[in-house]
Amino acid sequence: MYAICNLKGHQVKVRPDETVKVQYRADVQPGDMIVLDDILLLHDGKQLKVGKPNVAAKVHAKVVEHGRDPKVIVFRKKKRTEYRKHKGHKQWFTMLHIEKIEAN
Repeated sequence: MYAICNLKGHQVKVRPDETVKVQYRADVQPGDMIVLDDILLLHDGKQLKVGKPNVAAKVHAKVVEHGRDPKVIVFRKKKRTEYRKHKGHKQWFTMLHIEKIEAN
């Protein structure tokens, strides 16, 4: 069984007892249980349900941790002018453990 959820504009494929990395959610803390109800597609092993726009299902997940990705370096330069810019960025993420998928 798997489902495709819409989380902050990104589509994420989730399965029960799986851990997924999603965009940072500031409204939850590690240890919280959340319910994802914006389900776009649900496959239960036999039947595929595609929503128009959503499927009547819910995904129960537990917040494991918040963290940051490795640093991405952005470097720009222009030849012959000694123009150089060096910048780094570390993106925040949230790890979710999928407890169960509930189909209605």
